[in-house]
Amino acid sequence: MMTTAAGRVAVVTGANKGIGYFIALQLGVSGIFEHIVLGCRDVSRGEAALATMKPLLPSTVKASCLPLTIGDSQSHLSFRTKLEELLGPPAKVDVLVNNGAIAFKNSDPTPFTEQTKPTLDINFRGTVEFTETMLPLLRQAGKHTRDSRIVNVASQSGYLSQLSPELQQQFASPTLTMPELKALIDQFEKDVQAGTHISKGWSNSNYGISKLGLIAATKIWAREEATNQITVNASCPGYCDTDMSSHKGPRPPEEGAKNAVLPATMENPPTGEFFSDLKVRQW
Repeated sequence: MMTTAAGRVAVVTGANKGIGYFIALQLGVSGIFEHIVLGCRDVSRGEAALATMKPLLPSTVKASCLPLTIGDSQSHLSFRTKLEELLGPPAKVDVLVNNGAIAFKNSDPTPFTEQTKPTLDINFRGTVEFTETMLPLLRQAGKHTRDSRIVNVASQSGYLSQLSPELQQQFASPTLTMPELKALIDQFEKDVQAGTHISKGWSNSNYGISKLGLIAATKIWAREEATNQITVNASCPGYCDTDMSSHKGPRPPEEGAKNAVLPATMENPPTGEFFSDLKVRQW
């Protein structure tokens, strides 16, 4: 684990409850960050989360909350502006944990075709755009500390073998670019709307494809940002007892959070990997 906390900043999205809350808390108590910033869609809930978190943090650690709606371009830019004002020059972010996401419940009556776009817009497109908005601050940290990190909270639902062999080859290609990846995700949405996604080699899971896309994005950033001293990894918290699982998951959220905290804090982390059960796993 890293040992210096001086000036180190960690940002966690979707951090007012569940796994995101415990990721932020565990980063705060790790002793290697000076400032933890929670990105929350509902600031009042974020402030309530801070009120319970702050007594558990070392007195030297500052914790703040800023409004953030993943998938809203204006909110992404506003978050970065407010963050730069909060941190002061030269603003930098040492660790970004992309935890914010949505999942439709199995009991939700919304038709599958109508669940596709909102799931992709937040879990994949919004997360990618927000990360790209934050990259200048992460590169700034990488330039000074040579150790900046992105951790994307994905899922084992994003497993590669849910695709046809041809699509697997495209998603796993070591030369895949972000525009190509975005085009593949767009194609999945089009195929769902046309009712042809199964016959064209896709799985029948909007959530699974959104997280598969995020894992593929992780590998692209890992390649592209290596020269900027940024490591990029994905993690799966497991099936946790949270609102997202309707509290059916057997794993406590504080245990699931550790799968994101590990690549965010470990010494000499790998890059472009997928962590599950506190180990690097095959995608």
